[in-house]
Amino acid sequence: MNFIFLTALKVEALPLIKRFNLKKDSKTQLYINRNISLLIIGIGKQKTKDRLEFIIDLKINWDKTIIVNVGIAGGEKNKTKIGSIYYINKIIDDKSGNIFIPDILIKHNLEEISLTTVLNSVSDDSSQYTGLVDMEASQIFESISSYMPCHRLVFLKIVSDYMDITDWKVIDVESLIQNQIDNISKVINCFNNQNLSNRIILENLEINLLKEYSEKFKLTKTQSLQLISLSENYKKNNGSIDGLKLHFKQIPKSKKERNNAFDTIREYLST
Repeated sequence: MNFIFLTALKVEALPLIKRFNLKKDSKTQLYINRNISLLIIGIGKQKTKDRLEFIIDLKINWDKTIIVNVGIAGGEKNKTKIGSIYYINKIIDDKSGNIFIPDILIKHNLEEISLTTVLNSVSDDSSQYTGLVDMEASQIFESISSYMPCHRLVFLKIVSDYMDITDWKVIDVESLIQNQIDNISKVINCFNNQNLSNRIILENLEINLLKEYSEKFKLTKTQSLQLISLSENYKKNNGSIDGLKLHFKQIPKSKKERNNAFDTIREYLST
């Protein structure tokens, strides 16, 4: 498998660059060593989107690639601990309200938690957020999930503060990442040792069929992503998604009919 680390900051990247002996490629701006690469995407959704478009243009073999987003995050004081690392199992986009679910199929020893992606850093109004907060994850998921299955999108976050920091210079970001570098490496090794990571759950014909269903029903972007994720889980447990065609025979006449029909489809795929 090939791994691409994504970090928002150079200081977050440094421990990874050192651990995996990555060298900067002047042509692509990626730090590379054999099957491991790293890209610094910058802070915020727009910078993230722009930098990920650059990756997409490189014509990467997505069938053999795992994306790993590593970085610091603000944490809810009563549920998290500064310096601890968490495996993200749910991402909420604060602006759109869209919810993205990374499909965690490997066995690991990290605590799982949800994360909210916000437009601006949070320092004095943290009570509305549960779990963790960052500024990039939802954009990473939205930009990359159409190129690879959700179980190969990995989000690892280290708590740097309790969303109460005004002077970010007091945070030793590099040390926070360095202290968790062994746990990050263990997650990478889990994927290397898993047969699941070496195969595609949905075949290309099935992915194209799901895209046709999405267009036929005029599903929203979020619904289309949910359809793919749920279909992956369903095929994993049942071996086939052929039964889905029965649910897409009649085209909805309104958004309400579409949403009701999609609720029925989600219920079917969740069984």
